[in-house]
Amino acid sequence: MAKLREGVSDRLLDCAREEFLAKGYEEASLREIAQNAGTSTGSIYTRFKDKAGLFDALVSPSVQGLLAWFRGEEEAFRHLSSCEQALQAYTYGEKRFSQFVDYVYDRFDDFRLVLCCSQGSGYMDFIEELVKTDMEYTRRFIQETGSDAFTSGRLEDDFMHMLTSAFYSGIFETVVHNMSRQKAYGYVGRLRRFYICGWKDILRISP
Repeated sequence: MAKLREGVSDRLLDCAREEFLAKGYEEASLREIAQNAGTSTGSIYTRFKDKAGLFDALVSPSVQGLLAWFRGEEEAFRHLSSCEQALQAYTYGEKRFSQFVDYVYDRFDDFRLVLCCSQGSGYMDFIEELVKTDMEYTRRFIQETGSDAFTSGRLEDDFMHMLTSAFYSGIFETVVHNMSRQKAYGYVGRLRRFYICGWKDILRISP
């Protein structure tokens, strides 16, 4: 097997990022990417298999890293006692969501690709993965703290999905609208405070 030339993969990824950001996944041209990288489309197929593989190489590390970090934070909260969970229910996430913003903004172009340029790729439902994870742990939280949110009818799965989906979509609007990191901190903080008021009414937990 012929040895791959050094530096070509990096050039292809740099040019692919520019092409996908400018045109989106569906309209991006592998020929243009290869030409701008000073190589052939064959180099793309050899290294990344196809357009999907090239896009995946760009965004997968950031996406999977965020999902892993998020689940880790949820697990850490879950391992608190039910009393501690109830006590920290509305404060635990304050630092966590600042870290969330930092993670995303440290990889801003990757998340712009996912949120604004992924039409036709396998990443269109990225936010839904966060929503599913959040809902999974919210159900456990409700059970472990003894909240009657479900049994009283104040909360149903469909309604929880609506709330959770709207929350994370709202957070990522900071990226969609190309806001500064500092502005994102402020908007996400205000969004959290807005949601906390609603969740307090729905959950009605007592420490």
